[in-house]
Amino acid sequence: MSLFPDTKVILSFGGFHITWYAVLILTGVIIAYILAQKTVKKWGYSSALLEDYVIPMMVLSILGARAYYVIFEWDFYSSHPDQILAIWNGGLAIYGGLIVGVLYSVYYFKKRNVSILRMFDAIMPGVMVAQAFGRWGNFMNQEAFGKIVDESYFDLFPGFIKDQMYIQGAYREPTFLYESMGNILGFLFIYFIFRKKFYRHRGDCGFMYCVWYGALRFFVEGLRTDSLMIGPLRVSQLVSIVIIGIGILGLSGILHKLFHWYKKPVLLFDLDGTLQDSKHLVFETFKEVFHKLKPDLVLSEEELYSFFGPTLEETFGRYFKPEDIENVIEEYQKINRRLHNDLLKAMPGAFETVSTLKEQGYAMAVVSNKRIAVVQMGLKAVGLEPYFDIVLGKEQLPEPKPSPSGLLKACELMKTGHDDVIYVGDNVTDIVCAKNMAAYSIGFSNDPYQREKQAKAHPCAQIQDLRELIELCKEEKAWSDNTIW
Repeated sequence: MSLFPDTKVILSFGGFHITWYAVLILTGVIIAYILAQKTVKKWGYSSALLEDYVIPMMVLSILGARAYYVIFEWDFYSSHPDQILAIWNGGLAIYGGLIVGVLYSVYYFKKRNVSILRMFDAIMPGVMVAQAFGRWGNFMNQEAFGKIVDESYFDLFPGFIKDQMYIQGAYREPTFLYESMGNILGFLFIYFIFRKKFYRHRGDCGFMYCVWYGALRFFVEGLRTDSLMIGPLRVSQLVSIVIIGIGILGLSGILHKLFHWYKKPVLLFDLDGTLQDSKHLVFETFKEVFHKLKPDLVLSEEELYSFFGPTLEETFGRYFKPEDIENVIEEYQKINRRLHNDLLKAMPGAFETVSTLKEQGYAMAVVSNKRIAVVQMGLKAVGLEPYFDIVLGKEQLPEPKPSPSGLLKACELMKTGHDDVIYVGDNVTDIVCAKNMAAYSIGFSNDPYQREKQAKAHPCAQIQDLRELIELCKEEKAWSDNTIW
């Protein structure tokens, strides 16, 4: 066993070598994976989505990068076929890896009904970090260098960079370093500034990557002396021009219109205060419960409003002992059923809105924290039951709102992805629930008090009339919360 036998190798076991090139590339991929995983989890995806993706993608991208390099250096490899697989000696072309990686990504995410553009946004900023690490692998292999420079060029550089850039009997311009630093700057710009300040269309982070990296690579490639060539032309500069063009067309929104990338949203509704006007019913039910079981407690209007959203268990847990809660809920339900038909009514415009959207082909479901029997009874009472194939109450939710698990389950049952989802609700719990999976949240209420509360949760939109939803859904946009990264 030999530790650091030369500048390319970290550790040798007989004929087996662990090279800097491999370790640096792997480190970059791991960092890119962690960054992407952090984002997609906020969007409601299981960690398994990227766990099952990253290893095949990495292997195929390396093979693609190698094949690209070998094709354009075929004069050498046709005479040395034993070197074709010797990637430990260097010779991976980034653009080849990107091309194969993109093709595999399209296949993988499309098969799982996941927005390719959304994953483009999540993954590509981290790819710049992986590329930055990869260039240091080129440095260790003494690749990706520029013209001959005077020794004094390295006066302000650390000694190890100067020593390693002495190649073929002369000091060489460290173009690997220019590209590595350019990638880091690009990552910082896209990750911390662009996606939070300038993001407009789905896929913009990926398209900004195309523009930034394409321009960076075009510039650096012009300085290199070991470029892959087609006659007098540098291959990577030609590819860079194409990549920049794709990025500009994507950022302008032209590609979205050309390829019809905008999709109809999936519409999910809360029940109380959204489809049915249950305010009077809920208030009267709680008043009777507390009058009977806690006669000395006078509920304020603010307390009554706070009962919208949480489960009954959570609400009554604030006032009663744990062992008494089930009996209190039973009393609540008994009173609620008695008052139900007299005090419950559909929200103004609910029937027109739901029936129109159904005719227009929108997939719709109801997701409520109320018990399923009460949800179904309410929908039937206000005449909306026929318009929803999927109705989820408390018993069907893996976790109650504000967990987004009920929204995700509704999308699963409808056999649709959850990248373009609108959740319409009347209270803060509903808005937070949507934000917990980065869905497009719409706060609806004609109650000024509720609207003021909603605004503090920063919904994507607020409406006062449910019928506004009919026109809103026709907009061409990505139906997700673009503030959540």
